[in-house]
Amino acid sequence: MKKKLEFMLFQNNQNIKYYALNGILFTMVTVLSKGYAIKFLDRLGGQEIHYSLFNALPGFVAIFTTIPGILLIQRGRSKRKTLGIFFYISRIMPLFLAAVPFLPKNVQPLVFVLLYGLMNFPESISATSLQDYTGDVFSPSERADALSVRNQLSQVSQITVSILVGFVLSLSSVNQTVILMYQVFIVMSFLIGLKEIHYMYKMEPKEPETKSGPIKHSSLKESIQGVFSHKEYVRFLLCSLVFHFGWQMGWPLFNVYQIKNLEATELWLTIINVLSSLFMVISFSLWNRLIKKYDYKLAITLATFGMGLTPILYALSKNLFVLTLMQPITGFFTAGTTVAILGSLLQSSSDKFRTMSVAIHATLTSITLAVAPLLGAYIVTRTSIITALIITSLLRLLGSSVFFLRYRKDQKKS
Repeated sequence: MKKKLEFMLFQNNQNIKYYALNGILFTMVTVLSKGYAIKFLDRLGGQEIHYSLFNALPGFVAIFTTIPGILLIQRGRSKRKTLGIFFYISRIMPLFLAAVPFLPKNVQPLVFVLLYGLMNFPESISATSLQDYTGDVFSPSERADALSVRNQLSQVSQITVSILVGFVLSLSSVNQTVILMYQVFIVMSFLIGLKEIHYMYKMEPKEPETKSGPIKHSSLKESIQGVFSHKEYVRFLLCSLVFHFGWQMGWPLFNVYQIKNLEATELWLTIINVLSSLFMVISFSLWNRLIKKYDYKLAITLATFGMGLTPILYALSKNLFVLTLMQPITGFFTAGTTVAILGSLLQSSSDKFRTMSVAIHATLTSITLAVAPLLGAYIVTRTSIITALIITSLLRLLGSSVFFLRYRKDQKKS
């Protein structure tokens, strides 16, 4: 019955339909162009410092580009058309990654991570603007359903494409042959990205843009003051930043642990990612029901608590088989965090200053993204990967704790 209801939502609401199709193709593009980028870097000769830069540089780029890019989109004659331009740029840039193997071998790893970081210029703007545009397209009562349907179908897409890509990559053990496969996949991602943007254009906002262009917007100073005068948003932002620091600190550590410590191949990475994605698919509807019954505040507290356990599960996994068995737990809580973070952001933002609220959240979490992975790498060099994973877990649990305090304060008010 539940699946029938979700199918009806998909068919009867054209915006949900196109939002879901856009998400499916977005996921395909991401898997093909970035899903195995860390292993691509490894095959080009990447070392631990490159892994840390791989995770940190996108954050540095986004710090300086997200808000200016959002203002450009907001003040354009058509938010949707300007957003589309940034999406086109973001789909072209991975083609430069495909060209890296043609460079001298000694510079390939560094050029790869620099290009990967620069890719976040259009990606941070387009992704953040799409979050804001979601608020234009869906009413508050529709958002949980829209996010749930999109995320479920996107994960099905991720599972399918990941299995296919992982199978193809496992056909050869010759390094140059696998690198050529990566190049072909990136070109395919560009072609699929064109259709992805097509579906984004088909989504219609609740209040269509007029030919005369958007109405007069607030100044930058007025917008920022308006954002931070909204106490509900400020509380969410502080909680989110604490959690994001611990969340992002773990990303390069997981890569190092899987590839360097446990010696994961593309096939093992595929198995791990597919199992995690499978349980994300199963979990989205459960989190959707929880959100509708208890609101985002409780959901995000529970989801981030589970994410706090993930680094400990990695530390306890002494081989790839055990690590794979842990993926149902990580997939379940990742699904909840994915839905609850965006839903909470939109819910806590003032409608008048929602665009700037989303941009500020993206910029500040980019600052944590720029710092946290480097701190994780520093801890590894001073101690060990296990110690770094435990510290990451504690930071994530701290983030969950402040979300819990926010939830309790809200309960006392009501």
